[in-house]
Amino acid sequence: MKTKFIQKNTSPHLGKLVKDHITKHKVYKSSLSRYMERQPSTIEYYLKKPTLQTAILWELSTSLKHNFFMDLAAQLPADFTTNAPDPTLPFKERIAALEEENKILTTKVETLMAVVGKR
Repeated sequence: MKTKFIQKNTSPHLGKLVKDHITKHKVYKSSLSRYMERQPSTIEYYLKKPTLQTAILWELSTSLKHNFFMDLAAQLPADFTTNAPDPTLPFKERIAALEEENKILTTKVETLMAVVGKR
């Protein structure tokens, strides 16, 4: 019987993910700790942890104005399902409407060319 669950743990190191962002964007850990109202040692602790609670990652995301959840989601296979709305849906709908309009206009042009060509 084939299972739909993956057994091995290949999760990314969340502390490193946050630490890399802090380093890249030159964020002072001291100012982050003040903003989050945490001790600097607590921030250092977070950056060393391979896993973080969702609430902590959420708070880090909002404090740093960076979507770490999207970073995690981007590392999952494309065929995984989600309940998140498709951000490209309005564009897909607009493309479909324009394609339909294009078909109608092409038909009208062909009809007009046929009528003009018969004279």
